[in-house]
Amino acid sequence: MKVAIRDDDTSYFTKPADLQKAYDFLSDEDCVSLSVVPYTVPVHRGDVYPYGKKIAMDYYDIAKNMELLEYLKENYKQGKIDILLHGYSHEYKLLKKKWIAEMKWKSGNQLKKEIAKGKKHLEKLLNISISVFVAPNNSIDRKAMSVLEELQMDYSGIIGVGDRKLNLRYIYNFIVRWGFRIIKKIQYPCIMNYGKHKELNAYTLDDYERLIYEYHICKKKKSPFVIYTHYWQLNTNDKSKKLIEQIYNYVIKDGAKIVPLSECFK
Repeated sequence: MKVAIRDDDTSYFTKPADLQKAYDFLSDEDCVSLSVVPYTVPVHRGDVYPYGKKIAMDYYDIAKNMELLEYLKENYKQGKIDILLHGYSHEYKLLKKKWIAEMKWKSGNQLKKEIAKGKKHLEKLLNISISVFVAPNNSIDRKAMSVLEELQMDYSGIIGVGDRKLNLRYIYNFIVRWGFRIIKKIQYPCIMNYGKHKELNAYTLDDYERLIYEYHICKKKKSPFVIYTHYWQLNTNDKSKKLIEQIYNYVIKDGAKIVPLSECFK
């Protein structure tokens, strides 16, 4: 049974010690999959400060954090981390009194330019190939998905309604996943093939009983179980840290293996 831990928001502001502290319960054989922001802004949704307050609003290039880059390169080589692309800047825009995540408020042309630039930037810095995309706030639509297809990237995240190209594959997948959700009361657990890209749901770290239920559904379906969180959340919220340790201990005792998220699509 494959289990992946997806951790979002690694960026210029991240210190290796932050990641080590958040995942000090993992064994040397385990892997955490880091969703990395190439040119992050310091504030999310205007009221969430993952990296601390009083930071000037700007775009911060991860290339300028050499300590983090060396840590990522070394741990990637050792198989202790996987690298995913987490948007471009994680920037939100306030529209009609609602904060909109960057994959939705940016134009198709802007996304085409920036996602390709961010992917190339991280790949060059770390000397790796990145195949999985994670949308900031798990919020994405068809114009962004078209860019991912051009870049031959798969997608990890929560799947919404009307946010993919309308074709026979979409209609089939829509019926399957929503039918499953109505019956089982959870997101569809298996990999969905949309032709030019694949998608796999990630489960929110919020309730022990529900997550164990979702884990066993995935196990029964022989599908990878992916949970997502944020290292800064684990380091500031004791409840979240305790919960992920409980889930980890349960799946390991059940015989599961913690794998890179990228491996789940193969």
